[in-house]
Amino acid sequence: MSDFETAGASWDDRLLPLLTDEWQSADALAARLHTKHFTVLARLKDMLRRNLVERRIVPNAVGKKHAGRPLQQAEFRRVKLGRSPDGERR
Repeated sequence: MSDFETAGASWDDRLLPLLTDEWQSADALAARLHTKHFTVLARLKDMLRRNLVERRIVPNAVGKKHAGRPLQQAEFRRVKLGRSPDGERR
């Protein structure tokens, strides 16, 4: 699926079906959407602001530590419906 084919679909429509209760990296989501990592990361950041996804920071476990490779990476998952930790209903 190219960007041309999905030009009419919103990013929410493209990302939300891929997000599950399991943590996934932005790289993995970008690969599934056949698009750039930074584009997906920007859209996920927007969704994070709207409380549609959760984010956690984990050590980057891919290969050896090399200069230029991030030591940590962000993982995302869909926000679970129900009560949030502060008692508000989502």
